[in-house]
Amino acid sequence: MNWQDVLLFFTSLLAIVNPIGSAVLFATVAGKFHPPIQRRMANQSAIAILIILLVCAWLGNSILGIMGLTTPMLQAAGGIILLNYGVKMVTVVEDIKLTKDEKDTAQEVSEEHWKALAVVPLAIPGTVGAGTITTVIIQASAFDAPRDLLIISGVAVTIALVMWIAFHSAGPIARRLGPIGMNIISRVMGILVTATAFGLLGRGIGGLLPGLAK
Repeated sequence: MNWQDVLLFFTSLLAIVNPIGSAVLFATVAGKFHPPIQRRMANQSAIAILIILLVCAWLGNSILGIMGLTTPMLQAAGGIILLNYGVKMVTVVEDIKLTKDEKDTAQEVSEEHWKALAVVPLAIPGTVGAGTITTVIIQASAFDAPRDLLIISGVAVTIALVMWIAFHSAGPIARRLGPIGMNIISRVMGILVTATAFGLLGRGIGGLLPGLAK
């Protein structure tokens, strides 16, 4: 795993988790709590994100083996998932907000339940969704040497740190960017995700149908 692979993996993962969008989601969910609780929720969410990424990295090959999947299968599937996700980011204008039912439920939740909200929906699926999990497992299955797994773990720690900073900065970010700024960020990240998706899909199809790669 060279530095180019590391940089591509990091930028792809960063685009998928979308720190700006996740920060706005955090501001929406955690906004009803007092500032001390919001800070604790940010810490809890970042820890949950790190744990999920590390589990995917270190158990990725085991998951593939148990389910009888190959790396090309996962690459092709991951490419399709990311392609759909990336196209939506580029073409669909969405406000990051809770549904009416989620708002009604959130109003009834007392502060003692903030830990549950910090994990679901903030950590998963709000930040770490299917695209993120697929990307990490594919990377871990393609580069499964101990040194490579440690590098992937380092990237996971960096991503979790970025999300921790984003969550703690959620309020100011949402206010300063506004709807137009959020749409611009979402579209740029969508282009990066779409480009990554085509790369994964091409490698997956090439592995499943080697005759096409010649």
